[in-house]
Parts: sequence; C-alpha cells; structure tokens
Amino acid sequence: MRAVIYARYSSELQSAASIEDQLRLCRERAARDGHAVVEVFSDHAISGGHLGNRPGMLALLDRARAGDIDLVLAESLDRLSRDQEDVAAIYKRLSHAGVAIVTLGEGEISELHIGLKGTMNALFLKDLAEKTRRGQRGRVEAGKIPGGNSYGYRMIRELRDDGSITTGERAIEAREAAVIRRIFAAFTAGLTPRRIAAMLNAEGVPGPRGGPWNASTINGSRQRRNGILNNELYLGRITYNRQRFVKDPETGRRVSRPNPETQWIRKEAAHLRIIDDATWETARAIKARYASQRGNKRQTRKRLLSGLVRCGACGGAMTIVNRERYSCSARRERGTCTSPAGIAAAELEARVLDGLRRILVGQEALISEFATAFRAELDRLRRTRSSREADLTRELGKVERGIARCLAFITEGDGDPGAVRATLADLEARKRVLEAEMARGGTDAAVEIHPNVAELYRRKITELGHLLSDEASRMQAMDAVRGLIERIEVHKGARRGEPEVILVGALASLMDFACSERKTAASGGDGGRVLLVAGAGFEPATFRL
Repeated sequence: MRAVIYARYSSELQSAASIEDQLRLCRERAARDGHAVVEVFSDHAISGGHLGNRPGMLALLDRARAGDIDLVLAESLDRLSRDQEDVAAIYKRLSHAGVAIVTLGEGEISELHIGLKGTMNALFLKDLAEKTRRGQRGRVEAGKIPGGNSYGYRMIRELRDDGSITTGERAIEAREAAVIRRIFAAFTAGLTPRRIAAMLNAEGVPGPRGGPWNASTINGSRQRRNGILNNELYLGRITYNRQRFVKDPETGRRVSRPNPETQWIRKEAAHLRIIDDATWETARAIKARYASQRGNKRQTRKRLLSGLVRCGACGGAMTIVNRERYSCSARRERGTCTSPAGIAAAELEARVLDGLRRILVGQEALISEFATAFRAELDRLRRTRSSREADLTRELGKVERGIARCLAFITEGDGDPGAVRATLADLEARKRVLEAEMARGGTDAAVEIHPNVAELYRRKITELGHLLSDEASRMQAMDAVRGLIERIEVHKGARRGEPEVILVGALASLMDFACSERKTAASGGDGGRVLLVAGAGFEPATFRL
C-alpha cells in the first residue's frame, strides 16, 4: 500500500528528536508490513488542540483527497489530534478518501477508537490544565511568580540538589525599577501616559520588549489590571488568577477572560516591592478620576475602514480619536511621529465610497473585455485538458497491454518469473496513478461567466451605499469594500484641513490589469505600483500603468 507517515510534537520544551523517533518507528512498521512510504508529514512544536493551525496535517489531508495514498501511519492517535472534534474530522475525511489509519499504539483505527480515545485525550487535556493550575497555585503560596516575567524584574535560575532548576524566583532589576519609579512619579505629578511614553522615547529608554514605549503599556487595562500603573507586583503583592484562557474553537487561539475579583489570590512578597504605598494610592486615585470619562469608552460599532488607515509620514496605524476622527497612533501613543495629518472618520468613508463609485462605475467596457478574455482562457484550458486526457488514455492503454503481457508470461512463459513480477508491480502502480489523474480531470466543474456581467457589476456598485446603510447587509458589504483595499494612506495636504488620501491594494491591481489589456504594444509601461490618489475630490491624479 502507498503509505504516508505523520509525526508531531506539541511543545517547544520537547526535543525535536521526538519527530525523528516517531518517523523511525513508523518506517520500521511500514517495512515489516510491506508498505511503500511515499511521503512524510510533520508538525513541529504545534499543539494538537486545533486542526487549522497545523500545516503538516492539512497537507496530508490534501494528499488524501487527491487519491495518492492508501494508508496513514502514526505513532499513536493523539499524534493526529487530541481534540475530539478534530480527530473525528480527520478520520471522516480520510475514510471518505478511502485511506486507512494505523498507529503503533492502537493498530488500525476504527470508529470505536475515535470515540473512546478521543474522549480520553480530551480528559487528559482537562486534567493537565487542572494540574498546571494546581502547580501555579503552589508557587504563589510559596511566594513565587507562576507566570512570565514583568518589567522591572529578572528571573533567577539556580540548580537544586536533585539536579532540577528553580522556577518562579524573581529579583529586582535596578535599571528598570528606576524607570518604573520615574513613570509613577511623572504620573502622580500630572503627566499623562502619552506624555510619559513620548518622554521615554525621546530619551531612548527601551520599552519592556526592547522597542519604543506605548501609552497603553503604561496605562494598561483597569479591568484586567495589566500595564505599568496597574501591576500590583510593584507594590510587593503577587496576584494570581486574574484571568483565565479558553481556546476559540474557530481559530484555535487562546482568548483571555477576566475572572471576578473574588476569585483572585493575593500573596505578599515584600522583597519584590518597588513602589511605596503612598505613591501607589495617589496613582490609583488619579486613574479612578478619569476611568469613567467619555473618551475612555470604546466604540461598539465597527468602522468601515478600521485597521486599513495608515499615517503617510511614519506608516503607523491611524486610530479613532474621540469616536469621530482618525489620528496617527504613533504620534498620540509614543510621540515618535510629528505628522499633524488627521481626518474625520465620516469624511474619509464618504470620500472612499464616492471615489470607488466614480472609479468603478463606467468600467463596464473593461468588465466585458475581462469576461471575453476569461472565456478565451477557459477554452484554452479545456483544449489543453482534452489533449492531456488523450495522452493519458493512450499511456493507460499501453500500460494495460504491458500488464497483460506480464501476466501471460507468468502464467504461460518459461523460466523464472521473478523479474517480471517486479515490472508488473511498477506497471500496476503507474496504472493507479494514471486512473487517479484521469478521475481528477473528469470531475472539474464547468466555470462560466454570466452573459450580462457588466450590467450586474454596474448595478452592484450603484447600490453600494444602500447596502452599507442596511444593517442586514452591512457586514457583507463592508467585507466586499475592504477586500478591494490593502491600506489607505493619509498625508498632509497642500492646504490645512485638506489631507491627501491614497488607496493602495487589490482595486489598483485590478484596474491595472483591466486597462493594460486595452493598451497597444507600443504604449509600453514600467510595471510599477499603481496608486489611486485622492485629494479633496478623490480624483485619480496618478494612475501609472
């Protein structure tokens, strides 16, 4: 049988040799059973808790769908996945493709293994999480830190008598502790977190991760108690269980959820104190004074262009200020950008939508030309496929005749048929490959373009504003508009209050492709980037091809 091997190890703390060990054992099993290993798939240091994050397993499933394999070999079922939903999905897809699963630990996998072993793996993960939390709670009770390191401290690693290494020990880092005291002193003196971040960046003081300081790094979240001004560890107090992490079943990513303060666990650690009680209480009082201001409330409705707007001067993201205006976040949060360019969110959205309409409406001729070219390309591909299918049919007939001759020699010929059997095996393998390729070619769905595509295109563009204003279709229309744009750059304009807006993205590429089809060979072109530049009226001032 044509077999593939899958191997995985889930943690960066595990040895990478684990993959090689799994592969060696699976190869030995394949050789013993007489299987031919045609490919090896692996995922390194990737958790088995979600299928979508594992490129090796996804590639294996693609190979199975193509009909190129008969068997999947793995060390154990939990190497395929520990998640009940994912292990069932893997089994279902492989079974549909006619591919068997064999593991060294369980043998050939059936529905019974999927149910029982999947449940056992899920219970294992739950038990592991409980043991991890119990161990972290024990560290807190011993006055140690259960998680990662905080700015202002360094980890202490010492060798115990039993050969293990200590974990959770911290010591104050004098240089960083001085920065923390400066931040608290400046904040209690009346400076805002943005002003403090700008001051530290101007002095070249590296932030917690070595980069520039952000106001959010200093201010943090009052609910989650993170950020410099909220970290109770600086008061000499270890706080545990402030939040928990759950895995999003759609993405496989961990999402933090705050726990009620009644579930928090606190332990005094005087040797880690950096800030005195009076400074801490003053800072808390100032934060409480501004915590309920309107400007600190987050908007609930997603903006049409959120995440796409960039500062033309520094390239940083532009975010909403006071719920109504885009401003450079690097200028506001870090003080590292000097561009004064900003624009009202409503004005930017109106400019973009009006510009898209004016650019896209009237391009029906281009759409028709595209449809014509697309149909011609489909016809060419169909002719190529027909020619390829004829070649495959001829080769398949030749292989089948060779198989018939080999069988006749074995059954009726004279002498030792051992060499002929090897040739027969090769011919049968080639026959399976040819049949699979012909089957894939015959299942392609026909692709056609609507004969009135240009009119449909014009109608959809004209209705764009209505679709965005209708709550039922707003999200879908927003996705369609955002799909045309890679980013929007806001530059300082020639006149105050009239910034220049530049669109960059798929829209420009599509227009470049469509218009280049109408160019003559003599017109040339530099192949450069295409920008749709929008001034106050959003006219396409440059449209280089």
